Amino acid sequence: LMRLPAQLDIGPYTIHLDVLTARVLRQRQRIRRWSVVALSLTVSMLMLGALAWGLVPWLHGTGAVALEPYPADAVVTIDGQPLEAEGSLLTLRSGVHTLAAQRPNTFPVSVDFTVTREQTVTLTLPPLRPIPSVQPVTLPSPAATWQQIAADASGGWRLSARAPASTSVQPGWGPSAAAAGIRSLLHLDAGGLTRLSVLETYPVADELITTAGERYWATWETRQPATPGIAGFLTITTPGGTQVISTTQPVRGLWWAPNGRALLVARADEQGQALWLLDPRARRTIDESALITIPGAVQSVHWQPDGLAAVVISATEPPTPTRPPTGTLPATPTIAATEHAPTFPTRSAVLLRLPSTGRAEATRLRAPPNMAGGAVLLAWSHTDLWWGADTGLGLALDRITLADGASTRLGALPAEIVALTALPDATLRMVLAQPDGSLTIARWPEYETLFTIPTIQLAAGGLRPGGLWAGRDLLVVGGSTALWYVQIEPEALP
Repeated sequence: LMRLPAQLDIGPYTIHLDVLTARVLRQRQRIRRWSVVALSLTVSMLMLGALAWGLVPWLHGTGAVALEPYPADAVVTIDGQPLEAEGSLLTLRSGVHTLAAQRPNTFPVSVDFTVTREQTVTLTLPPLRPIPSVQPVTLPSPAATWQQIAADASGGWRLSARAPASTSVQPGWGPSAAAAGIRSLLHLDAGGLTRLSVLETYPVADELITTAGERYWATWETRQPATPGIAGFLTITTPGGTQVISTTQPVRGLWWAPNGRALLVARADEQGQALWLLDPRARRTIDESALITIPGAVQSVHWQPDGLAAVVISATEPPTPTRPPTGTLPATPTIAATEHAPTFPTRSAVLLRLPSTGRAEATRLRAPPNMAGGAVLLAWSHTDLWWGADTGLGLALDRITLADGASTRLGALPAEIVALTALPDATLRMVLAQPDGSLTIARWPEYETLFTIPTIQLAAGGLRPGGLWAGRDLLVVGGSTALWYVQIEPEALP
């Protein structure tokens, strides 16, 4: 091979190639030596890691896990690994592990547990909370809208819907759209949706069928032919017989209490409507002094399940423009009729208490917030009423004692609340609307989210969604055409 010269002259510069070669050889040896050292260290660390990994079970030790019997359709995993056989004794490394379980139609649950060296841990499957069933409720006709929801004294729910009348109405004049529409009354429970055709036939009537099969019926009809001093007759039919009471003023509404305990009567009054409570077992007239006079007209009645009290919601509709004389009807409504019509009626609430002894008493409640379907924020127990009121600065929760009507302010309610219920231990659960349109169940006042109600999606905008919650049944009104019937098992509410 041709050897390179020892040095290389480039102009005034001289490069000593032999010196450069020697330095490169020394650097290569150093690099090789350090590479061998690094490789040796790497191999040693890998060997030590493998040894440590193999010694971890021995260092930590192992313990036994015994799982209590669980439903056959449940899928149980520990640290993501499914269990192959129920009741077998498992051996796990000591430390923290995760047990997860799920079965059809229940929410998945998980719990952390600790295994101690040479100890046996007995595990019980966490409670599996059932997923609520959700059913959309269909309207009685395509053009109808939901108007009012309330608990039915017979059990279940009383719904009212209204469809536009077939005849055209001059916009801005005459009766309101609500007055000109066709009303439908329906009963909803776990058995399905039923049309209350009998009640639709009578202008003023109510019917109650108890769980024992007893029928209570009441209706008011005008006097034909007209008789001075008598506006009509109130017919009350109970298992004990039938009685007819003459009235000097028109009766606008009738509502039976649960088990036929009493009959609530709303009679026309100059200031709105006057309320009476009649004992169907005693013959009397309704010419006695009224319990209370409410503004506007009764919108809905919410009975306590035992019939010990009732919350009456009344509404005052905005004034309707007077129709001009014949021949002067304008082609379009006036500016006042189109621009200044209030969107919502003014609502008020009254609590009627029916003590076992003594005369019934009435107490005015703070105004409820405007919610879809005429819903209100209330919850009953045997002794108390929880009432959600609109203070003008937000929502607040009051607790009213049914024995004496005393009211106590408990605190503020969130603006996104939809419905409220009281459990047997007097703790409260609420339904909250989330920004994404979903509904969650939470505790009050901790605001701890328990779970999300499936399939329900609220539309953005419009009136505040409302609902009523009694026992395992929950009604949610998302708008004029959106209504859901939700059944929540008690086991789902820890």
